Amino acid sequence: AARRRAGLPDGVVVTSAIEHAAVRNAAAGAGVPLREAPVGADGVLDLDALAGALDPDVALVSLMLVNNEVGTVQPLAAAADLVRRRAPGALVHTDAVQALTWLDLREEAACADLVSISAHKFGGPQGVGALVVREGTPLVAVAEGGGQERERRGGTHNVAGIVGMAAAAVATDRDRATAAPAV
Repeated sequence: AARRRAGLPDGVVVTSAIEHAAVRNAAAGAGVPLREAPVGADGVLDLDALAGALDPDVALVSLMLVNNEVGTVQPLAAAADLVRRRAPGALVHTDAVQALTWLDLREEAACADLVSISAHKFGGPQGVGALVVREGTPLVAVAEGGGQERERRGGTHNVAGIVGMAAAAVATDRDRATAAPAV
């Protein structure tokens, strides 16, 4: 939507072949072209294949940080570096929903423009999550409303859910070393 408002075509979305259906279906539902980069037999993104999928037409690259089925940790920093070099206009999103329990996202997801988390995956309440947006990242609202979140979404905040998610994130971060020894 941001590209459309700037008079540009939607652009291509690139994911890995193991992305969650929520990510793939969002791209398909928006009617934008989707490219998938394969993973190796070990479940890790093939960086050479990703490089081949990148060009100036790419608007967004979305890569799951930790796979929800086999637990592989994807080379997000290396992938983001490729994106910055081969598709410099593209944003990097990471689905970090499975990652917060195991990894310090301040380090592991620092290279992403957009980071998605979901509270119930790290002991918080169901139905609340967050999209962390790097300052300066161009986003436009897809559902107009009451002007919440800097005009990016409408609706009343679930304050209890947000507080519960924050408390769970703090506890997860504090206890990670003992609860999830080095991955």
